Amino acid sequence: MIHSSNKFVQSFVLIFTLSSYFFCFSHTGDHSKKGKLWMLQNDTISIQANFILFKNQAVYLRELNSNKIIDFPLNDFSMKDQLLILKQHKLSGRINSHQEKISHIEINEVKKFSKTKVEIALMVLFFLVIFFVNLLDFSKVRKPTLISLFCLIFTMVLIACSTDEENIPDEIVSTPPTPKPDPPAIDTSTTDSTSASDTTSSINESSTTDNIVTEGTLINTVISHFEDYSGVTITSDEEYFYVNSYSWPEHGMGVGITSWQEQVPIPQNYTGGNSWVIPLNPEMADEPLSTSDHLLKGALAIAINGVPIFNVYNNRGENAYLIGELDDWGGHFGRGDDYHYHLIPTHLEETVGTEQPLAYALDGYPIYGYTNETLDEAFGRYEGDNYRYHAKTEAPYYMPIVMGKVTIDPNSTAPEDQIYPQPVQNPIRASNNFKPVNGASVTGFIQTGTNAFSFEYTVNGIKYYVNYNWDCCPCTFTYTYVDENGGIANLPTYGAISDTSQNTGVYNNVSFCQDVNLGAFEYIAADYSSGLNAVSGEMDISNDTSSNSDSVGFSVTSDKSNFTLSSSAIDSEGTILDDYKCEQKVNGVEKSIPIAWSNIPDGTGSIAISIHAFPKANEINSYLTLWNIDPNVTEISYGGANDGVWYMGPNKDGASISYSSPCSPSSGSSTYYLTIYALSETPSSLPENDSLTVNYSTLLESLSEVTIVDEIILEYVSVTD
Repeated sequence: MIHSSNKFVQSFVLIFTLSSYFFCFSHTGDHSKKGKLWMLQNDTISIQANFILFKNQAVYLRELNSNKIIDFPLNDFSMKDQLLILKQHKLSGRINSHQEKISHIEINEVKKFSKTKVEIALMVLFFLVIFFVNLLDFSKVRKPTLISLFCLIFTMVLIACSTDEENIPDEIVSTPPTPKPDPPAIDTSTTDSTSASDTTSSINESSTTDNIVTEGTLINTVISHFEDYSGVTITSDEEYFYVNSYSWPEHGMGVGITSWQEQVPIPQNYTGGNSWVIPLNPEMADEPLSTSDHLLKGALAIAINGVPIFNVYNNRGENAYLIGELDDWGGHFGRGDDYHYHLIPTHLEETVGTEQPLAYALDGYPIYGYTNETLDEAFGRYEGDNYRYHAKTEAPYYMPIVMGKVTIDPNSTAPEDQIYPQPVQNPIRASNNFKPVNGASVTGFIQTGTNAFSFEYTVNGIKYYVNYNWDCCPCTFTYTYVDENGGIANLPTYGAISDTSQNTGVYNNVSFCQDVNLGAFEYIAADYSSGLNAVSGEMDISNDTSSNSDSVGFSVTSDKSNFTLSSSAIDSEGTILDDYKCEQKVNGVEKSIPIAWSNIPDGTGSIAISIHAFPKANEINSYLTLWNIDPNVTEISYGGANDGVWYMGPNKDGASISYSSPCSPSSGSSTYYLTIYALSETPSSLPENDSLTVNYSTLLESLSEVTIVDEIILEYVSVTD
């Protein structure tokens, strides 16, 4: 009996000893992956890493896989990540002033015990007491008890010497800053500078995410204020909303300027990671900023049509309105050939009325038009619990004081500082030498063709023209200067033409160009024919309002009706043109091919479109999936698949809502199928929003729910030499 008891005690002691020993060693650290996925340099680099510190405009991260410390310039990160970094830096406190300039980092990590280790140690201590009792009371189990005791003491030593922290990295990798273009020099004879410093970056669409909201929420209200303008989209997260636009208004531009400095407008890429960042829940600042002493550079607000609004005082401290720099809509063109306002665009009330904001200040507070209500010194007032700014007829016409909390660009100094962050612009021509044209008045600006415009200015009764256009892939911009008689001598230009013996300049900009129209002002060419005819015949000056890029190239007609599908991206042989292959991604989105259709059959209540291919016998790739297209729509312009009121599925990789262009890495040909469905209605199983789950297969399955009135399959090939 005693022998059995001793065996039982021995077994009990050994089992608990080994269990404790195994438990201690199997939980001595956190094995889970931590860190944030950082996307840098236009989505070309992704790093899983932890933030360490921010110093001298450099961000230091510890990479999880290699445990190395790496650094990047702040402006290599998306705006959202920049805000996160600055917030983390503020919470971490300032770096000690005596720390030398970083050439390496010494990290003295504090060793600490986790709650788990303390619990383990207490458990081991408990078993030590049991073993001492065994040692005294059971002489026959002393040997196993002593062995167990030794193991437990050894385990406690290991616990005392270990920490939960990761190993200190062996080396630090320093990443050279990504080269940025030099900012334009500030000439005292010019108007304002660019709207953003070179410390902000244009990267990473992932910096904004579509916020899923319900009716009546704050973000829904914000979105409703911008919804009258098709060129503007709003995305959001928990703290900010982001205004995406091309800064291309649906009204005229330039006419009325009497102090012009050779700039003409082009669309800007204020989208994705280069969008306007505005707090959803603004807070009043402890020390509001005067806009007479600060913020003479960059924007103060963004209008509901996506056009930024600058300080009325230019970078020389002059009132841009009083000295004739502004057009009839309160705007003009900056150093990046960007159109922006310097006054609140109260003319937008003709579209949206007087009961909603005309703009949002970058501190987050809305800006309304004129009012008879009493305003404070910032031209603002409270409406209930909500603060708002207003336009006023006295200088500076709006926001003499920024009431909300803002961050000032650390690389700028008053008065030419600016709110941070701001989007960067899309300059095409080097404008450092541009100067005001003495005696010039801007008297006309019209659209003459697809992405083609004529800018008219008058000097001493003679009309002069800047005729310019751009095309895609690569983005090539052509500027031609001529007088009203077709002459090219003695043109009143002071820097816009680098070689005075030439009147044409061609510039390539691989980063961005966008299809735009001039709204109701497009194709009004009659009064400008003399100047336009002097161009070398490359511009279309007819009154034809059809889009050249969407003209018929290759078409197929249904066997059942006259329903026709076509695309100008495909030649008469059924081969996609090289210009539409391997599209460059802009903020993760590729430009879709132009598609047009006609003779929609009766009974069509909805249209769906798919582009797909079969790379292998049992494999389907979806390149474009669209549904819920209104039957009144008859075309999708080049790059327009992402901009319609319909719904869209994922690209070929299933990673984002976008189109995928054909881009084969090996020689040979690939066959693609562009299909259009005329449906009785939209299938009820399809979501009423963009969705990554709806590809060609999903669309095909849903068609059994409705009547297919007609369908056309346009087959084409992509050839790689």
